[in-house]
Amino acid sequence: MTIIRAMVVDIDGTLSDENRVLCPKAVQALRSLKVPVILSTGNTHCFTRTVSVLLGTPRIFISENGGVISLSEDEMEILADLKVCEEAFQKLSAEFHMNRYNSSRYRFTDIALQRDFDVASAARRAQELGLPVDIIDTTYAVHIKDRRVDKGTGLARIAERMQIDLSQFAAIGDSNSDLPMFRLAGYRASVGNASVELKSISDYVAKAKFGNGFAEIVNHMIEQKML
Repeated sequence: MTIIRAMVVDIDGTLSDENRVLCPKAVQALRSLKVPVILSTGNTHCFTRTVSVLLGTPRIFISENGGVISLSEDEMEILADLKVCEEAFQKLSAEFHMNRYNSSRYRFTDIALQRDFDVASAARRAQELGLPVDIIDTTYAVHIKDRRVDKGTGLARIAERMQIDLSQFAAIGDSNSDLPMFRLAGYRASVGNASVELKSISDYVAKAKFGNGFAEIVNHMIEQKML
Protein backbone atom coordinates (compact mmCIF):
# COMPACT_ATOMS: atom_id res chain seq x y z
CA MET A 1 0.00 0.00 0.00
CA THR A 2 1.31 3.45 -0.99
CA ILE A 3 1.42 5.94 1.88
CA ILE A 4 1.12 9.48 0.59
CA ARG A 5 2.96 12.26 2.42
CA ALA A 6 2.19 15.11 0.00
CA MET A 7 0.04 15.95 -3.02
CA VAL A 8 0.85 17.98 -6.12
CA VAL A 9 -2.37 19.25 -7.69
CA ASP A 10 -3.23 21.15 -10.85
CA ILE A 11 -5.75 24.00 -10.51
CA ASP A 12 -7.71 24.77 -13.70
CA GLY A 13 -9.90 21.84 -14.68
CA THR A 14 -8.89 19.87 -11.60
CA LEU A 15 -10.02 22.00 -8.66
CA SER A 16 -12.24 24.21 -10.81
CA ASP A 17 -15.04 23.70 -13.32
CA GLU A 18 -14.85 24.41 -17.06
CA ASN A 19 -15.34 28.13 -16.32
CA ARG A 20 -12.39 28.21 -13.89
CA VAL A 21 -14.66 28.58 -10.86
CA LEU A 22 -13.47 26.62 -7.83
CA CYS A 23 -15.69 23.66 -7.06
CA PRO A 24 -17.06 23.65 -3.47
CA LYS A 25 -16.62 19.87 -3.16
CA ALA A 26 -12.99 20.18 -4.24
CA VAL A 27 -12.31 22.91 -1.69
CA GLN A 28 -13.98 20.88 1.04
CA ALA A 29 -11.96 17.78 0.15
CA LEU A 30 -8.72 19.74 -0.04
CA ARG A 31 -9.27 21.42 3.32
CA SER A 32 -9.86 18.02 4.93
CA LEU A 33 -6.42 16.72 3.96
CA LYS A 34 -3.74 16.21 6.59
CA VAL A 35 -0.88 16.20 4.05
CA PRO A 36 0.57 19.31 2.37
CA VAL A 37 -0.91 20.17 -1.03
CA ILE A 38 1.46 21.67 -3.59
CA LEU A 39 -0.40 23.64 -6.25
CA SER A 40 0.95 23.18 -9.79
CA THR A 41 -0.26 25.34 -12.67
CA GLY A 42 0.59 27.11 -15.88
CA ASN A 43 -0.71 30.33 -14.38
CA THR A 44 1.39 33.13 -12.90
CA HIS A 45 3.22 33.21 -9.58
CA CYS A 46 0.97 35.95 -8.18
CA PHE A 47 -2.19 34.07 -9.19
CA THR A 48 -0.94 30.83 -7.63
CA ARG A 49 0.09 32.55 -4.41
CA THR A 50 -3.37 34.10 -4.12
CA VAL A 51 -5.06 30.73 -4.65
CA SER A 52 -2.76 29.15 -2.04
CA VAL A 53 -3.77 31.82 0.47
CA LEU A 54 -7.48 31.34 -0.21
CA LEU A 55 -7.24 27.54 -0.06
CA GLY A 56 -4.92 27.46 2.93
CA THR A 57 -2.20 25.50 1.12
CA PRO A 58 1.54 26.14 1.68
CA ARG A 59 3.42 28.92 -0.08
CA ILE A 60 5.29 26.09 -1.79
CA PHE A 61 4.00 25.73 -5.35
CA ILE A 62 4.77 25.38 -9.05
CA SER A 63 3.71 28.09 -11.50
CA GLU A 64 4.24 28.86 -15.20
CA ASN A 65 4.44 25.11 -15.90
CA GLY A 66 7.61 24.74 -13.85
CA GLY A 67 9.28 27.95 -14.97
CA VAL A 68 8.74 29.56 -11.56
CA ILE A 69 8.55 27.81 -8.21
CA SER A 70 7.90 29.13 -4.74
CA LEU A 71 9.72 27.49 -1.83
CA SER A 72 8.32 29.73 0.90
CA GLU A 73 6.66 33.11 1.35
CA ASP A 74 10.05 34.75 0.78
CA GLU A 75 11.74 32.40 -1.70
CA MET A 76 10.99 32.26 -5.40
CA GLU A 77 13.15 30.51 -7.99
CA ILE A 78 13.04 31.27 -11.72
CA LEU A 79 14.09 28.13 -13.58
CA ALA A 80 13.40 29.11 -17.20
CA ASP A 81 14.41 31.77 -19.70
CA LEU A 82 11.70 34.11 -21.00
CA LYS A 83 14.03 35.30 -23.76
CA VAL A 84 13.86 32.01 -25.67
CA CYS A 85 10.05 32.13 -25.52
CA GLU A 86 9.94 35.73 -26.76
CA GLU A 87 12.23 34.86 -29.67
CA ALA A 88 10.07 31.85 -30.52
CA PHE A 89 6.92 33.96 -30.33
CA GLN A 90 8.36 36.54 -32.73
CA LYS A 91 9.20 33.87 -35.30
CA LEU A 92 5.97 31.90 -34.97
CA SER A 93 3.65 34.91 -34.83
CA ALA A 94 5.00 35.94 -38.24
CA GLU A 95 3.38 32.77 -39.62
CA PHE A 96 0.48 32.15 -37.21
CA HIS A 97 -2.15 34.54 -35.88
CA MET A 98 -1.35 34.51 -32.15
CA ASN A 99 -3.01 36.62 -29.44
CA ARG A 100 -1.28 37.00 -26.08
CA TYR A 101 -3.21 37.12 -22.84
CA ASN A 102 -2.86 40.35 -20.88
CA SER A 103 -1.34 38.36 -18.00
CA SER A 104 2.04 38.75 -19.74
CA ARG A 105 2.99 41.61 -17.44
CA TYR A 106 2.85 39.18 -14.52
CA ARG A 107 4.83 36.40 -16.21
CA PHE A 108 8.52 35.68 -15.68
CA THR A 109 9.25 32.72 -17.96
CA ASP A 110 6.57 31.78 -20.50
CA ILE A 111 4.02 33.26 -22.89
CA ALA A 112 0.31 32.51 -22.60
CA LEU A 113 -1.77 32.64 -25.78
CA GLN A 114 -5.43 32.44 -26.61
CA ARG A 115 -6.56 29.13 -28.12
CA ASP A 116 -7.54 30.59 -31.50
CA PHE A 117 -4.84 29.21 -33.79
CA ASP A 118 -3.67 25.81 -35.07
CA VAL A 119 -1.61 24.69 -32.08
CA ALA A 120 -0.46 21.40 -33.61
CA SER A 121 0.82 23.14 -36.76
CA ALA A 122 2.61 25.78 -34.69
CA ALA A 123 4.25 23.09 -32.57
CA ARG A 124 5.46 21.26 -35.68
CA ARG A 125 6.79 24.52 -37.11
CA ALA A 126 8.68 25.22 -33.88
CA GLN A 127 10.36 21.84 -34.22
CA GLU A 128 11.21 22.47 -37.86
CA LEU A 129 12.84 25.78 -36.90
CA GLY A 130 14.76 24.09 -34.07
CA LEU A 131 13.30 26.41 -31.44
CA PRO A 132 14.17 25.40 -27.85
CA VAL A 133 10.57 25.64 -26.67
CA ASP A 134 7.50 23.50 -26.15
CA ILE A 135 4.02 24.62 -27.14
CA ILE A 136 1.41 23.09 -24.86
CA ASP A 137 -2.37 23.40 -24.77
CA THR A 138 -3.82 23.15 -21.27
CA THR A 139 -7.39 23.54 -22.65
CA TYR A 140 -7.53 26.94 -20.93
CA ALA A 141 -4.58 28.57 -22.69
CA VAL A 142 -1.67 27.74 -24.97
CA HIS A 143 1.80 28.23 -23.53
CA ILE A 144 5.14 28.77 -25.20
CA LYS A 145 7.60 27.53 -22.60
CA ASP A 146 11.29 26.86 -22.19
CA ARG A 147 11.77 23.18 -23.08
CA ARG A 148 14.21 22.66 -20.19
CA VAL A 149 11.50 22.99 -17.54
CA ASP A 150 8.07 21.56 -16.86
CA LYS A 151 5.88 20.61 -13.91
CA GLY A 152 8.13 17.60 -13.36
CA THR A 153 11.31 19.64 -12.91
CA GLY A 154 9.41 21.89 -10.52
CA LEU A 155 8.14 18.92 -8.52
CA ALA A 156 11.61 17.39 -8.30
CA ARG A 157 13.05 20.62 -6.90
CA ILE A 158 10.22 20.97 -4.36
CA ALA A 159 10.43 17.32 -3.27
CA GLU A 160 14.14 17.80 -2.62
CA ARG A 161 13.45 20.91 -0.57
CA MET A 162 10.66 19.22 1.43
CA GLN A 163 12.80 16.08 1.89
CA ILE A 164 9.93 13.90 0.72
CA ASP A 165 10.65 11.11 -1.74
CA LEU A 166 8.86 11.46 -5.07
CA SER A 167 7.36 8.00 -4.54
CA GLN A 168 5.42 9.47 -1.61
CA PHE A 169 3.77 12.18 -3.71
CA ALA A 170 0.33 11.83 -5.30
CA ALA A 171 -0.17 13.83 -8.50
CA ILE A 172 -3.66 14.88 -9.58
CA GLY A 173 -4.45 16.68 -12.82
CA ASP A 174 -6.36 16.91 -16.09
CA SER A 175 -4.17 17.93 -19.04
CA ASN A 176 -1.01 16.90 -20.87
CA SER A 177 0.92 19.65 -19.09
CA ASP A 178 0.57 17.43 -16.00
CA LEU A 179 2.29 14.44 -17.65
CA PRO A 180 5.83 15.32 -16.45
CA MET A 181 4.78 15.40 -12.79
CA PHE A 182 2.69 12.24 -13.25
CA ARG A 183 5.78 10.41 -14.50
CA LEU A 184 7.62 11.24 -11.28
CA ALA A 185 4.95 10.81 -8.62
CA GLY A 186 4.40 7.54 -6.79
CA TYR A 187 0.63 7.71 -7.27
CA ARG A 188 -1.24 9.35 -10.16
CA ALA A 189 -4.95 10.14 -10.42
CA SER A 190 -6.84 12.06 -13.09
CA VAL A 191 -10.25 13.71 -13.05
CA GLY A 192 -12.97 12.55 -15.44
CA ASN A 193 -12.34 15.36 -17.95
CA ALA A 194 -8.62 14.55 -18.23
CA SER A 195 -6.84 13.94 -21.52
CA VAL A 196 -6.57 10.41 -22.88
CA GLU A 197 -2.79 10.51 -22.41
CA LEU A 198 -3.05 11.45 -18.75
CA LYS A 199 -5.69 8.83 -18.04
CA SER A 200 -3.52 6.17 -19.66
CA ILE A 201 -0.79 6.53 -17.01
CA SER A 202 -3.13 7.11 -14.06
CA ASP A 203 -3.50 4.69 -11.17
CA TYR A 204 -7.05 5.95 -10.70
CA VAL A 205 -9.41 7.80 -13.04
CA ALA A 206 -12.36 9.57 -11.46
CA LYS A 207 -15.82 9.10 -12.88
CA ALA A 208 -16.73 12.67 -11.96
CA LYS A 209 -15.30 15.61 -13.87
CA PHE A 210 -13.45 18.74 -12.79
CA GLY A 211 -13.46 19.62 -9.07
CA ASN A 212 -16.02 16.94 -8.26
CA GLY A 213 -13.55 14.44 -9.70
CA PHE A 214 -10.86 15.74 -7.35
CA ALA A 215 -13.18 15.21 -4.38
CA GLU A 216 -13.86 11.67 -5.62
CA ILE A 217 -10.12 10.97 -5.85
CA VAL A 218 -9.52 12.18 -2.29
CA ASN A 219 -12.36 9.99 -1.00
CA HIS A 220 -10.95 7.01 -2.90
CA MET A 221 -7.49 7.53 -1.43
CA ILE A 222 -8.94 7.76 2.09
CA GLU A 223 -10.91 4.58 1.52
CA GLN A 224 -7.72 2.85 0.36
CA LYS A 225 -5.96 4.10 3.53
CA MET A 226 -3.37 5.97 1.49
CA LEU A 227 -3.97 9.18 3.43
